[in-house]
Amino acid sequence: MDVVDLDHYYSRYPFTEAKLDLVWRIFYRNLARRFLRHGMRRTHRFLDYGCANGLFCMALRERGFKHVYGYDPYGDPAKTGDVSVLESGPFDYILLQDVIEHVEDPDALLRKLDALLAPGGYILVGTPNADAIDPALPKKFPNELHAPYHLHIYPRDILEKMGRDRQWRTAAFYDRSYHDRPWFGMNTRAAKWYQSMKDGSFDVFFQPFDLRSALLSPRWCFYAVLGYWLSYRSDMSILFQKPE
Repeated sequence: MDVVDLDHYYSRYPFTEAKLDLVWRIFYRNLARRFLRHGMRRTHRFLDYGCANGLFCMALRERGFKHVYGYDPYGDPAKTGDVSVLESGPFDYILLQDVIEHVEDPDALLRKLDALLAPGGYILVGTPNADAIDPALPKKFPNELHAPYHLHIYPRDILEKMGRDRQWRTAAFYDRSYHDRPWFGMNTRAAKWYQSMKDGSFDVFFQPFDLRSALLSPRWCFYAVLGYWLSYRSDMSILFQKPE
């Protein structure tokens, strides 16, 4: 079996073109709440591991968080790919969002992050949920399966076991993505339908939104209003806490 050249694919990964606009600020406010509910303050040290172009870090800095660091193994070494930022730990909070499904050896990654996490600190792991995904329906779950980038898709019990192997306790579980919101058009069902209206690729989310085409689609308008309550809940996040 040929090995996928991930360096080639990540050199043109579409998320690197995203901008911190109003929509992303709304999504990131929801993501930040998952940390704020568990005590994160502006004085804590925070690491976004696998941060792409660092949008979430930018959003936190806008809100006054001072000790925010982002690192991406495939990032530009002069920007988010600067591995020296990991020396700024230990970190009180770590985000591992849409990363673990991309790596060949998740245990090695979690061991690395455990060493960077302060005692008593929290790590939020967000990833597609295999319990809610049918691999025989790739058109229904294009972003969750997302070949060739996603190497593994985990069910909840396996992800929680990987946390227990690090002696982490489960502090919270979320059965939908942080960007699945009840606002008009800002839910994953509306997003999936819009994607299918275009070329079906992940790239459409990082191109100018075609509002006219969306509004002319009765199905998109239906999901724009009701899609949040019809979510497949095919993404999950688990917040783990490291022992003191």
